[in-house]
Amino acid sequence: MTDAEQLQPNTLFIEVSGSGLPEVDGLYVPSEAPPTQSDAGVMSQRGYWNGRMAWDRADGKAARSPAISYSIGFKSWRICRLDGHLAYEITCEDELPPTDRQWNVYKMGVAPAPKVVIHDTDPR
Repeated sequence: MTDAEQLQPNTLFIEVSGSGLPEVDGLYVPSEAPPTQSDAGVMSQRGYWNGRMAWDRADGKAARSPAISYSIGFKSWRICRLDGHLAYEITCEDELPPTDRQWNVYKMGVAPAPKVVIHDTDPR
């Protein structure tokens, strides 16, 4: 896995819209979650989860932090609901959450799956 000194700061912002769960829609900012060991045994770092960039809801309301993250075991990007349950996923090994493909509705999600847009700067 990537060494802490090699990780570039996560300065990207993600906007999620059009989901079947309006609570999922909104702006996501680089994660500020404290270092925690993932189920895959990888220690998280500020702005990263499982060695990939990760994001929290800008309003801080989600029970899961990060709210958008990558799962090594499932090889998928995931977005959670406010209660922390996973709602949407996309199976791939892309370095960033895909913006050019349809996401899937996961166990606790509701159709339609959202559109995901990545911003280089804070769009607010």
